[in-house]
Amino acid sequence: MKNLEELKEIAEHSYPESRNKIGAILICEDGKTYSGFTVRRSSVLGSTCAERMALDNWFQDKDRTKPIKLILIGKIMRIGWNNTHICYPCGVCRELYHQFTHINNIKDFTFECYSWDSKHKDTKTIRELLYYGDPFYE
Repeated sequence: MKNLEELKEIAEHSYPESRNKIGAILICEDGKTYSGFTVRRSSVLGSTCAERMALDNWFQDKDRTKPIKLILIGKIMRIGWNNTHICYPCGVCRELYHQFTHINNIKDFTFECYSWDSKHKDTKTIRELLYYGDPFYE
């Protein structure tokens, strides 16, 4: 697994450079990793989140194995936010990973989310990030 400083370097590739810097690494059961960073365009639908880029990179590998965890770090340029706020996946990525893990019967997938200063961490399951109650998961 890459350390958080390497993940920040991935996040620095985010575009445009003056906006949010978010980096993600998808980790598989064999230890192989797939990285991604945020590309913001004029519309949300045209943008690419780090989490989605990492998953798309996984899809491109014909020798891929089961993903088990996504590590995420971000510097969000929003009023009131600072380097101590933990970066979580956006709603679109939560839904995408929910569908992906459900379709592929991946039960133990987790999100390891960090603040930009690397001092704050929160680990969540998709169920905790996208909670609609038990009937949603039956």
